[in-house]
Amino acid sequence: MKKVKSIVAMLLLATSFAGYAQDNRPMPPESANPGLIAVVNRANWCAICKANGQRFAGVLMPYAAKGVNIYFNDLTNEATKAASKTELQRAGVYEAVTTIPAKGVGKMLKACGLKKDRKLSTEVSGIVIFINPKTHRQIRQLSITVADETMRNTIDKLLK
Repeated sequence: MKKVKSIVAMLLLATSFAGYAQDNRPMPPESANPGLIAVVNRANWCAICKANGQRFAGVLMPYAAKGVNIYFNDLTNEATKAASKTELQRAGVYEAVTTIPAKGVGKMLKACGLKKDRKLSTEVSGIVIFINPKTHRQIRQLSITVADETMRNTIDKLLK
């Protein structure tokens, strides 16, 4: 019953996010000396992305002007995965995105049947991964379902 409630809640959230997954906005310009790197795993088929993308993008995009380099890891199909991989490798963050341990969003991913082991991979959408621009190591990850204030507070702390 708990699993059914989780699925119903996600489906309800999905109805409010249809525009984000198909959003093809140009990427914000990269900062030469970013204070933080954010990689957003998304896909057109992702219910979590559809439910939260517009709201989440509204919270994240203003940080591009504050020194956050934002990349999208588009998992929609093999072509978008390959293009995203190339871009993430160019930025030096592909390794961090593909080999990070699940923290914080693991229970949600398990409940959705999207995660079986302790490693989070590029196949999991609906999350944002924050990476240290100096070490290119993952420092935090959050589901895009978190409250706007939680996301802002997290980014503000990571930028300090």
